[in-house]
Amino acid sequence: MKVGFITIGQSPRVDVVPEMKPYLGDVEILEIGALDGLSLEEIESLSPKEGDPVLVSRLRDGREVKLNGNLITRSLKECVKKIEDKVDIIGLLCTGEFKEISSKKILIEPSNLLAKTVESLNVNRLGILIPDPRQEEMTLRKWEGKAKEITIGSISPYSGKEEELIRMAGELKNCDLIVLDCIGYNLNVKRILRELTGRPILLPRTLIARVIGELLGGEKA
Repeated sequence: MKVGFITIGQSPRVDVVPEMKPYLGDVEILEIGALDGLSLEEIESLSPKEGDPVLVSRLRDGREVKLNGNLITRSLKECVKKIEDKVDIIGLLCTGEFKEISSKKILIEPSNLLAKTVESLNVNRLGILIPDPRQEEMTLRKWEGKAKEITIGSISPYSGKEEELIRMAGELKNCDLIVLDCIGYNLNVKRILRELTGRPILLPRTLIARVIGELLGGEKA
């Protein structure tokens, strides 16, 4: 079986996919990125301006990149076309919302998966961690109605400091559930927040990996 992963940044996502592999089982992985093959100047042209939806990702060399969510959609559509005939299932490595993207293969979007999971848990107080404070309004719209009370904090998964994470834990400790709303957050961030808050935490990268593993018959390591 083959799984295709699409990132809004550059592939391969060596900071993400290795943490997903234990949940996928015996599958072949194909990665592709919306920014693959682009020059730095071309990437900079995709930067968000005032009022644009902000998405945060990673370049191949580890640098953080901020993108206009509207402009990156076309590239994501092209990525889907390039790999859908080569894989059995596609996973999007971004928790942003992309309503215009579809595929003839099963396409798993973490945004939808997270939303449906949270809805099924019936929590009263929901904590959301996002990469950039400019995403707060977009995030409120995205999670509206999923809980009675929503608290949002921001820290970059790529350039944030541990002391910032500790401060965020203080702001989110009274929530019933914490969602790390970016594929860039890793198992260590989840561990630290869990230890500091004692709250259950949803990590997108492992949630999507578990679902793909279930669909393809993979076994958790």
